Amino acid sequence: MPPSLYALLPPVWAWILCACCVSAPRPEALLAVGFQTPEQTFRTFQTGLRADLLGLEYRCLSRGFKQRNGGVTELGWRVFRDENRWLRYAAKAEIVEQANLPDGRARIVATLDTLFVDETFAVDFVRQDFYETFDDGGLLEDDYVRWREIARAEGDSLVLEVPMPEGVDVLDITELRAGREWKIDSIERLTETP
Repeated sequence: MPPSLYALLPPVWAWILCACCVSAPRPEALLAVGFQTPEQTFRTFQTGLRADLLGLEYRCLSRGFKQRNGGVTELGWRVFRDENRWLRYAAKAEIVEQANLPDGRARIVATLDTLFVDETFAVDFVRQDFYETFDDGGLLEDDYVRWREIARAEGDSLVLEVPMPEGVDVLDITELRAGREWKIDSIERLTETP
């Protein structure tokens, strides 16, 4: 090989390595974290991957996903993610297709197509209903519930009925959260980088 080609090797290898790296998320991505739509949940998951925020990634997963994977805990998720290194590619993948599934679920197909990486993922989402009560010391109680069990319309008002934590006065509760969030119920690798 001519000496001039040897001079090109370090920059080429640096470029190849950088093509597989994941950059930190931008501040606006951190501010856009949420679970109101499947797309927002997917973007939140990508933000967690890019920032290596294990807790945020874990919050994107549905209760069913966790149960089907052996009751995976937050620490268990780190092991799962490390064993499935291809998940890091999801951090840079672009959404190419979105669909509502007949069972009330949703699906996003995302791809990462670079010179050295060609990956496609199908990510299924499920709506998950919950409530949380807090006091000055933090979380008092939380649970998964069916939305219809805690919410009802009464005239022009929405009435929420959540269980009171035992031994707590209603005036000690500083925050009540109840909602319906989209969570990742499965993520499947459809293609692999050769």
